[in-house]
Amino acid sequence: MLQRLLSLLGLSLALAVLAPAAGAQTVSQIRLMLHPYVAAPGELPADALAMLQSLAGVPLTFSGTTRTGGLEFTLAQPISAADANALLRRLRDDRGVLWAETIRQNVLLRSATTGPTVLGNKLMVRLAGDPAPDWTTILPRWADLTGVPLTVERQIGNVWVLSLPGVTSESNLALMAEQLQTDSAVQYADAATRVHALLVPNDPDYPQQWALSDPFGGVNASAAWDLQTGSSMVTVAVLDTGSTQHPDLAGRQLPGYDFVSDPAMANDGNGRDPDPSDPGDGTSNNECGDGIPGEPSTFHGTFVSGIIAANSNNGIGVSGLDWNAKLLPVRVLGRCGGTFDDILDGLLWATGVPVAGVPPNPNPARVVNMSLGGPTQCPQSMQDAINTALAQGAVIVVAAGNDSVDADSFAPASCSGVITVGAGTRQGDRASYSNFGTRVDLSAPGGEGGDLILSTGNASSGPGNPIYEFAAGTSAAAPHVTAAASLMIARNANLTSGRIQDILTGTTRSFAAGTGCGIGPLCGSGLLDISLALQSTLPGGGAAPPGTMPVIEYYRPDLDHYFISADPNEINFVDVSLHSIYQRTGELFFAWTDPVQAPLTAQPVCRFFAGGLINSHYFTADKNECAFILNNYAATWKIESFAAFYVLLPDVNGTCAAGTLPVYKFFDNRQDANQRHTIDLSVRRAMINRAWVPQGVGPNHVAFCTPI
Repeated sequence: MLQRLLSLLGLSLALAVLAPAAGAQTVSQIRLMLHPYVAAPGELPADALAMLQSLAGVPLTFSGTTRTGGLEFTLAQPISAADANALLRRLRDDRGVLWAETIRQNVLLRSATTGPTVLGNKLMVRLAGDPAPDWTTILPRWADLTGVPLTVERQIGNVWVLSLPGVTSESNLALMAEQLQTDSAVQYADAATRVHALLVPNDPDYPQQWALSDPFGGVNASAAWDLQTGSSMVTVAVLDTGSTQHPDLAGRQLPGYDFVSDPAMANDGNGRDPDPSDPGDGTSNNECGDGIPGEPSTFHGTFVSGIIAANSNNGIGVSGLDWNAKLLPVRVLGRCGGTFDDILDGLLWATGVPVAGVPPNPNPARVVNMSLGGPTQCPQSMQDAINTALAQGAVIVVAAGNDSVDADSFAPASCSGVITVGAGTRQGDRASYSNFGTRVDLSAPGGEGGDLILSTGNASSGPGNPIYEFAAGTSAAAPHVTAAASLMIARNANLTSGRIQDILTGTTRSFAAGTGCGIGPLCGSGLLDISLALQSTLPGGGAAPPGTMPVIEYYRPDLDHYFISADPNEINFVDVSLHSIYQRTGELFFAWTDPVQAPLTAQPVCRFFAGGLINSHYFTADKNECAFILNNYAATWKIESFAAFYVLLPDVNGTCAAGTLPVYKFFDNRQDANQRHTIDLSVRRAMINRAWVPQGVGPNHVAFCTPI
């Protein structure tokens, strides 16, 4: 007990010493990632630089790139941390910027003890320029560099997974990766290190969900639910140990996928398969490495899923924070944890990106929860995958880690563009186990001591034994923030990841006075308050640019049809009289309905309807297509309006003018001839994966442009 108290005292003193220094730091460099629609990774066109200069409001001098294509800039003169945060918010709020951060010179606090040696046998390598590799030439050269023969296992996007003939320590793998990076043919190389679930199990003995309502450490859920309870159109991916059948998760889980490639780790008789069920991850002594004790099965994914979206108002069990979102179980952890190569595949697939050998994901996630991590700085291949996922419109929430060290030494917590969550206590302070540092964006209930987090679970004896259990960890903290993000998207589907991060961190409550976190920025901006975050999230239709109206999207499940309308009277009629047939998807964009208020270059959108077996509407902003339908198919397609609303057209390359966003149009390629229009990149990816045909101009098939 004395040793424990001394440990806590030492940590408090360390925070007290570091916090004032961190708070007083000035910022002279920033790093950011442009959306690939603005510029290719590592490139900075003149118009992109002009955009960044305008957003920043201060001169930016380009100083270099990262191996994954991030852009680094030096400020004309150092600015305060507060001014730097305001600058970063302006950058992140622009859709052309995936993420923006300061370039930190961190002091890393690491554990004084050395744990058991963890073994691995994989490297992840991306070739410069992404050429078709000549392995007969490359592999012998790399064997000379690393001292061991390497074989190609598989490809993840542009990353190649290479296997060693046997296992070695993760520190040796890291050295091999560094050696490979001396080859000019290599863009980057990483060790495929192991990660673990970040939950601290404990006895289920405390019958309250204090994390939802406690005035000091809770998230203010009751007030949040008065504003928003979620939308079934929002998909939340849980990259974890998989799913179990639990009554409080019934009807909430979509078909997922099992990405654990090692059959021994998978513990289900094979490697990858379309069944993300969690068979248990229990181990025996030394199974995961010499000196590592065995552990019972955790069913960690079930616990995390319950915090996000356990069924509410159903008379049983616990209440999840989002009452309606759908959960996408993506299994990346098994016995002894998981490895980054599997996590890369899982993240890409979860956000709709094609993965070789795996069926397309028809339900790309808008929000991804990763309550997992390992003691390493962010692998470059992981950063590359995160950049790709962010470009699909996803929000990525990760746990800070449970090692009580600087989160900058933990991944994926140290990766750019993610929302890193530390664990707080019921008393409004940092949980003693939680990682900390300037990488932490905010804190949320993680539990400690007698005040643990209650959620859905499964008895360690095996799947099919649903229970409710208490536990603590940053694994429990992250899903509170994930649920907050999904509720915000349900309120306004047009929010970007950067805007969500800014709202979440800008509406936190202060840490309790006199606590270690109350004296500096090393535990994030504060404690999550979901109600304040939702209050600061304007409803999607409430942010219409001057002179425009929201174009609302509906879905008819029995026909798999989409329909849009900008007519307030029609929208009210559908909402009131046809609500049992058409349901709002939450998606919308803006358009002009009055040609007097529209720009001179705005074009009217023709609206047609065909009855009978087609029973669908057709919209086009192309005047030639409108005339063609009138002249050739008037008997089938009846014109309902020559100007349902007004929009702007892209140029011949599909590029929209500044101040507007592209609207992507898809055709179902069926006899019922239905269309879908969206500005949401995750929806765009979903329609591609569902084999709907894109229709529009340029390589990204832009139909028209909508004002922001």
